[in-house]
Amino acid sequence: MRSPPSSDPDALWSARADELTDAGAEGELLIAKARLGFTAMILTAPVVSVINEPQRVEGWVGLVALTVSSIIALIVLLQVRSGWRPRWLGFATSLFDVTMVTLVLASYFVVGTPHMAINARVTYPIYFLAIGASCLRYDRRVCLTTGFAAAVQYSVLIILAVTRYDLNSVAFAPFRYGIYSSADQIGRVILLLIATVLAATIVDRTERLRVLSTHDGLTGLYNRAYFDERLVEEVLRARRYARPLSLVIIDLDRFKQVNDVHGHVTGDLVLRRFADYLRDAMRRTDTVTRFGGEEFALILPETSVDDAVTKLTDVCAQVNAIVIETPNGVPVRLTFSAGVAGLPGDGDSAESLISRADARLLDAKTNGRNAVMGPRIALR
Repeated sequence: MRSPPSSDPDALWSARADELTDAGAEGELLIAKARLGFTAMILTAPVVSVINEPQRVEGWVGLVALTVSSIIALIVLLQVRSGWRPRWLGFATSLFDVTMVTLVLASYFVVGTPHMAINARVTYPIYFLAIGASCLRYDRRVCLTTGFAAAVQYSVLIILAVTRYDLNSVAFAPFRYGIYSSADQIGRVILLLIATVLAATIVDRTERLRVLSTHDGLTGLYNRAYFDERLVEEVLRARRYARPLSLVIIDLDRFKQVNDVHGHVTGDLVLRRFADYLRDAMRRTDTVTRFGGEEFALILPETSVDDAVTKLTDVCAQVNAIVIETPNGVPVRLTFSAGVAGLPGDGDSAESLISRADARLLDAKTNGRNAVMGPRIALR
């Protein structure tokens, strides 16, 4: 099934839960739009500088650097909007943002104005925008990578400036861009590191809240809210690429009797065991959710209705053989009924699939339970 949250929430470099990856993909698109708009807006500064003072080399340097950045930002936006979102994209674009700031600052060494490189009042703060934007990717690793890259790159600029120039020499008088101060530069690096820690902390809190909001507290499966969100996305994807998609709604047969006879503690245990079995039986690309009460729902991408019925029929038979040991020592056996619907034959919206699968589930229960009902026949 789609990945649950990491078993160790404090493991910094553990694999991200898929719902965080989904949210990060949405954030990447937002950042791509903001990046293009921001670079286009900032581009006006060197344009005005070149128009007013065409003899100033640093104005031309800024113009070239920001023009290149704007072109790259446009390319990235077009790619992200097209759906191209590999898992490494957040790292790459964050490093791009930081590195472009560093290259703009480094370019001032080339034109002989090192003080502008290390005392920049406009360009340097863009590092903080890059670090802040990394939060939208829902990944602490990206935040830390972005922030530490900014701190390291800026430190390298400081070292280059100190080792290559006598920064407080009268040759640079009247110090149009300020004098060099070690304390100020160390403070700038420390501020970058503090911003990095804050960004990672914010994302850590956001990740935990996102996971809690999308998972069922009892079973650990995805909840109904995430199911609704995910199904809409999968339906859109299946329609866009003309691929099959199946939806399964499952109801445990006579589950109320388990609670009435054995108690709710045993009922909760049975739900958790069944949820664990479903999670293990499905593919990683499938979405397994607790639909509500004793109902569960499966979203099966790239799966025809016939294949889904066959798969669930096998699962149904295997569940029949499972014996769940209860705290009171009385074993419990389970059966379930399921309704299966899918694209393209059962409608073209999330609502139509749910309605059709729910109707077939009712048919399965009406016809004796312990069955999987597809478009044509209930199987036992």
